Amino acid sequence: MTPSERVRRLVESGSVAPDEGARLLAAMSEAPARSRLWLLVDPFERFGGGTAAITGALISVLGLAVSRLGVRFDGFLDLHVDRSAVPSLHVALCDQLVAWLLPAVCFWAYARLFTRHVRLVDFVGMTGLARLPTLVSALVLVPLMPAPLPMPPEVTPALLAVALVAVVFGVANVTLLYFGFKNASGLTGVKLVGGFIGLLIGVEALSKVVLMFLT
Repeated sequence: MTPSERVRRLVESGSVAPDEGARLLAAMSEAPARSRLWLLVDPFERFGGGTAAITGALISVLGLAVSRLGVRFDGFLDLHVDRSAVPSLHVALCDQLVAWLLPAVCFWAYARLFTRHVRLVDFVGMTGLARLPTLVSALVLVPLMPAPLPMPPEVTPALLAVALVAVVFGVANVTLLYFGFKNASGLTGVKLVGGFIGLLIGVEALSKVVLMFLT
């Protein structure tokens, strides 16, 4: 849900007076436009709700295809590459659903505790679109890991490259999740930051448990 859509929804529900809503919308239209570079950090101001959800569905379909290369998206924030162990379609499908829809429901349920002016579709969109860095990182890691890394790992250029990719795309994933959650929930302060951190940890653990039962 974009900020202007949120204001219109509040006006329709009676939470904001029509005159005040008009003033807010006018102020938004006069605000300087965000740069295209900023859209990479927070695309949800322009592409929220159904658009983001459709994009998330496409990302999940592509994730299924990438799993045929030996990639498992086995958790809310996780992925592992093992070219010698291609997951079954059942496992790959469960991975996608748990990594996408389970977090969406959890983030939505948390926001619903504080406000009724939230839509599940916005959270489905935010968690789906935020998975784009994870998908891209898988495509980058596959050629870097033709075989499982030795255990214990040896410090090699390939290992350093893998670690760098994991950090960069992991940060990108969490950043998109944060701005998506902020936009979809409308929360601020401790409710936003504390809730986001708690949800990251809790949903990651929950996703592991759910996948244990499903796969």
